[in-house]
Amino acid sequence: MAVRIPKSARLTLTLNAGTNINTGAMIRKSMSFSKLMPGSNADAIDIVANAIGGLLVKPTVNKTVVETDQLI
Repeated sequence: MAVRIPKSARLTLTLNAGTNINTGAMIRKSMSFSKLMPGSNADAIDIVANAIGGLLVKPTVNKTVVETDQLI
């Protein structure tokens, strides 16, 4: 039977960087933060993401966490 071992995690915040004057579409920029503790509680990550987002000039429109596991 395979076992998952958490190896790494990364948080990506997508920001609203304005509006494209030609199309009216939102301009999206992203910021990534690596070296999160793998297997972290979703509420704890959300609290950190909201705190970081509160420090930024551009508003946060999306938060994504990507975890990498090793299978043994």
